[in-house]
Amino acid sequence: MIYRDWMKYIKDETPLTSLIIPSAHNAGTYGMAKIACCQDHDVYTQFCYGIRHFCVRLDTKKNEIVLCHGPFTGDTFIHVLEGFKKIIDETETEFIIIDLKEYYPQKLGPFTFRYKADPKEVSRLVKEYLHPEKYAFCEFDDIRKVTMGDVRRSGKKFLLVNWDKEYDYSADCPTALPWDKKIFGMKAADFAEHCLKFMDAETDGFLWFQTQQTPNFGTDEGMRYPRTMDTELRGCFERIIQGIAENERYLEKANIISGDFMTEDYMKSRSILALNILKNNVIPELEGEYARGLWR
Repeated sequence: MIYRDWMKYIKDETPLTSLIIPSAHNAGTYGMAKIACCQDHDVYTQFCYGIRHFCVRLDTKKNEIVLCHGPFTGDTFIHVLEGFKKIIDETETEFIIIDLKEYYPQKLGPFTFRYKADPKEVSRLVKEYLHPEKYAFCEFDDIRKVTMGDVRRSGKKFLLVNWDKEYDYSADCPTALPWDKKIFGMKAADFAEHCLKFMDAETDGFLWFQTQQTPNFGTDEGMRYPRTMDTELRGCFERIIQGIAENERYLEKANIISGDFMTEDYMKSRSILALNILKNNVIPELEGEYARGLWR
């Protein structure tokens, strides 16, 4: 099984923006209330299932920075950093992307919910646990020009993405994150058909394609639990990936592909990582081993 070290199979010349990277949507929501929970296990376990891009959103509760999903809070930021530290300490071949920021303001009727995590404290904790002066990859001008070979030669272990560069050692990497309330609120079969149009998004950096539905008032799904929606969507998931595989333009643009409950089994990561073969990102002499490893 290659999920712990799949990046060692990737060609040096593969740009990060062309690499197919499994991602955990709301990676820090394990243990939250049902309406907010999108993952079952912590970031280290997610890593072991092949995840290399982590969506981490922050708030402050009782003077401690915590993970949040809207008004719902969960694990402490410190515990999440401990998970990332374990990944960094254990891996020789892998590189992770941590998309880190406060949860964005939310409007509900006349009310606006705002979330806050002091950037100075976030930076302090990142320095304490992840040693970014040694491991953060941040010296580049254009993320589109960064290859796996560049990362390997640098000896760096992670990229800390923040659009406003709020944190020390963070980088503003242009990212297309297409989203539409109506489409993400469709029933599973309709969502699987219509979400592929988001692959048409243009970007000067990463293309972050989300495969999870989103509970929302005024949509076909309405306010259902993420797990309920995911259970129904799982039967359509491989059809979404196949839609990318069969469209030459979509396959060329495919990059970060995220989903909910990525550690329920290996199905999602397997389907996503298989696209690296079709995209010719895998070292030719290791392609058979890579393919077999996905199915063990």
